[in-house]
Amino acid sequence: MNARLRPNQLKPGEVALSKNGRMNEDGTWQTRKGLSTLFGSITSGANAIRLPYTILSAQRQSNVVTLVLNATPSLSFVPSESFHIDDLDSSVNGTQTLSSVNFTTKTLTFANSGSDTTFTINGNNVGNTSVVSPGTSISTTLNFTLNDNGVNEVFGSAVFSDATSNNDDYIFTATDTTCIILRLKDSALFKCRYVAGGESVDGPVQMVQGLGKMYIFRTNQITLEASPEVQRVDIASASQSGQTITVNATAHGRTANDYVTLTGLGNWTDNPNDCYQIETASTNQFTVKMATSQTTTFNVSGAQVEFFLDFSKVANGTYTAPLYLTDTTTVAQDGVVTMDINNHGLSVGDNLTIQSGTSPFDLFADQKVRVTGAPTVNQFTFNLEVANVSVGQSKSLTVNKPLAIGKGFIHQPAAPWGVVHERRLWLPYWYTSETNPTDRGIRDEIVASDIMDFNTFDVIGNQFRPTAGQSDYLVQLTPFTKDSLVVFNRKSIHLMTGISGSLADVSTNVVTTEIGCSARKTVVQVANQIFFLSDRGIFSVEFLDEYNLRGTGTPISESIQPFIDRINQDYVHLSCGVYFNNRLWIAVPLDSLPGADDATKLNTIIVYSLINGGFESIDTVNSADFAIRELLIGKEGSQNALYLSTEEGGIHKVDGAEGGDVVSLTAGQAIPETINVVSQCTTRQYDADTADRKMFARSELHIKSSDEGLSDGDISFITEDPDSTTSATSISTLLGSTLPASEDSSIRLGVRKRGFGIQTDFKPTAGRPFLRAVKIDARVTDRSTTSIS
Repeated sequence: MNARLRPNQLKPGEVALSKNGRMNEDGTWQTRKGLSTLFGSITSGANAIRLPYTILSAQRQSNVVTLVLNATPSLSFVPSESFHIDDLDSSVNGTQTLSSVNFTTKTLTFANSGSDTTFTINGNNVGNTSVVSPGTSISTTLNFTLNDNGVNEVFGSAVFSDATSNNDDYIFTATDTTCIILRLKDSALFKCRYVAGGESVDGPVQMVQGLGKMYIFRTNQITLEASPEVQRVDIASASQSGQTITVNATAHGRTANDYVTLTGLGNWTDNPNDCYQIETASTNQFTVKMATSQTTTFNVSGAQVEFFLDFSKVANGTYTAPLYLTDTTTVAQDGVVTMDINNHGLSVGDNLTIQSGTSPFDLFADQKVRVTGAPTVNQFTFNLEVANVSVGQSKSLTVNKPLAIGKGFIHQPAAPWGVVHERRLWLPYWYTSETNPTDRGIRDEIVASDIMDFNTFDVIGNQFRPTAGQSDYLVQLTPFTKDSLVVFNRKSIHLMTGISGSLADVSTNVVTTEIGCSARKTVVQVANQIFFLSDRGIFSVEFLDEYNLRGTGTPISESIQPFIDRINQDYVHLSCGVYFNNRLWIAVPLDSLPGADDATKLNTIIVYSLINGGFESIDTVNSADFAIRELLIGKEGSQNALYLSTEEGGIHKVDGAEGGDVVSLTAGQAIPETINVVSQCTTRQYDADTADRKMFARSELHIKSSDEGLSDGDISFITEDPDSTTSATSISTLLGSTLPASEDSSIRLGVRKRGFGIQTDFKPTAGRPFLRAVKIDARVTDRSTTSIS
């Protein structure tokens, strides 16, 4: 596809426009497959977080109530919409319809019949005073309410690959109050909370898997982490009475408000195998509530309770270096060393250094080990190839954590994103690691964790500033070879080498200062190239050899510059990209016209074919409500597939369905709808290699139906000088019927148009037909007929 050059300058095999199309290896063009839905919209439209306002004064006059608030109301107060009043007066308490809002005087008004009066306010403290909250959900008298069943927006998603299974990939999706998880192989649904419901997500996040954990980076808030392995407990018995399901499972470990997923239950009328939030729980039993009612005792053969543990905060606050830990009764069995230390404060993954010990531990002085288990607060284990030491032969051993090079260690600082490379976690060092992180006011520094310890950062030895304080800021880091890291700034690109071991000798080199990266998630490595989106288009840097990079002076998107000019730069940072199936996929916010600024979300995917060496299509969904959040690659069974998540929480498989896009578009739309894929192919312009005016008499199109269904489409012609477009003629009109599945046809039709050049415009209306070839007969005025194809 080439949209920059004049259409008559295009080469054979190039087209002027490919919309929602695929260019196959045999040289044909075809409408893309549709999106298939694995999971519908999870946003509900209900208020997940409701902010209250105390009322300073309230009065009713002429059937209008005026409220004066103690703070400026938020923009969620919209005239004609509903809001809630508590504990003011029985005549006004409850849901009311807002008439007006004044943000300057902090007043709200609404219509309410009754005598004129000044209402009594019940105090000035939140919790025992009148409270006003937008929305119609359950009222609150707290300083805020988290509604676990309300999801306002999806803020990020990522794929987790379970190392304990060959077939289990999961898509984790971060919403306001819960993380919603979908297992790809069977579309099983799971949920977990943030810090037992005590934390929320309120803005775009990045989710990353590393060291067997899933991390949620929340910009200026403490990062959340979870061990995302499915926990399973066998169900001993289960029954349902009405809506309540009672499950008996020995030592299930769940409490009220935790989430569980029931699997394998049999003998039912309405399927109970689903994800639930626990209503009540005891040691060996819990209850959940189903949407529908039935009375039955379930068959529990093979049935299980499955769940993910809640997210917790990573360690934060003041980093306390541990003292030397000495145990005079250390034992070892089959390579596992067990030490007993009161309140050792260690956790799995912590690094230790052996200082000294009696035989046989004395042979391992200065050797580094890693904590493999911490079953109690007074005991921990690690692996060491040492001779067995039994309880009766217990020996003395002293260990400690390694010391920092500089002023000391810190915990993982708050960050908007992170990259795992060379067994370290690399972060932008923009915020502190305090319990309430503060902004450092620096946007070009990087900090790296210790090896295999994402909670320990040496702020002197492992801290870098590639730009040396120039007017630039960090956008993304991406791994390059085993010993290097590419640093993408907004205006420049740098290469850090020597990062595989000690970071004392890391060197930094400039790759280019001519371009930078404008969207962090568009950085994609393919073979010896790294692609990324910049202000000037889609660029790449190329590996000349194992240790050198070279930037390209011309963007690879130069051929589709008219579309690049339509990217809304105010929202370009949301863009994301991925490499899959020999194609580069980049989702962007594309305006309707250059400078229109009407694209506020990712509404378009630009597809680049590495086989053809050019852009293949501009993909869109035929709805203004469709908003892409992430592009993800996951394994469904034994095959990788490309998925996209949306701001509404839907998870869709790309090129996964015949017959249209099956998508969920709006809040609360759990059941998807099918939307036609609107595709179009406009050929290059044929001018018979002469500037003379021509008479275009006839055209011939070679078209074949796909094996999956019949085909139809509209054919029209666009001429230049004089400019005109013919009325569209359908395949079914020309053939007398639609083109059956797997059948092909050479379709001939008259053109009878004059002009300098002509293009064929093909718009499929049914099926996914292949466009194989186009031929047009042209006759230069007063000359013989010439065929061009």
